[in-house]
Amino acid sequence: MKKYSFQVLFLTLTWVLISGSINFGTLVSGFLLGGLITYLFRDLYQGEVKLLKFGRVRYVVIYLFSFLKELFISNLGVAYLILHPSKQKNNCMIEYRTVLESSNALTLLANSISLTPGTLVVDCIEDENIMIIHCLNLADREETFEGIRKWEKLLQKIFGEKV
Repeated sequence: MKKYSFQVLFLTLTWVLISGSINFGTLVSGFLLGGLITYLFRDLYQGEVKLLKFGRVRYVVIYLFSFLKELFISNLGVAYLILHPSKQKNNCMIEYRTVLESSNALTLLANSISLTPGTLVVDCIEDENIMIIHCLNLADREETFEGIRKWEKLLQKIFGEKV
């Protein structure tokens, strides 16, 4: 049961935030819903939740701001391409070999790339740690790889992998 307690507490807190009020009824219903959802989906959950060590929190913040910056810039770039379709010249697929070992870190990187407008991770070849990325308008392959490597280094620090 200890294994699922974090999920139940997280879902209870989420319920309280969604409801917008903190009272006994909200806490009880959130706890019951959290327990039910956790029980129903217990087979999907793998492993224990490890809370971040305090020293890694700063890397999470840096990663978040780096992602938000790229999100903003790429939104402007895609908007420009929509307004000027003749400027789109290099629509392509690229292969990127990642150094990440953790499946959680790899998933977060793939999701970050896919959430950034203009790029989409189409496939992951786990055996070889290769991601196939579709780019809407690739200007410079090495510049794109450098941006991904920045995120990789931060994720390695966040997930405690060797850098």
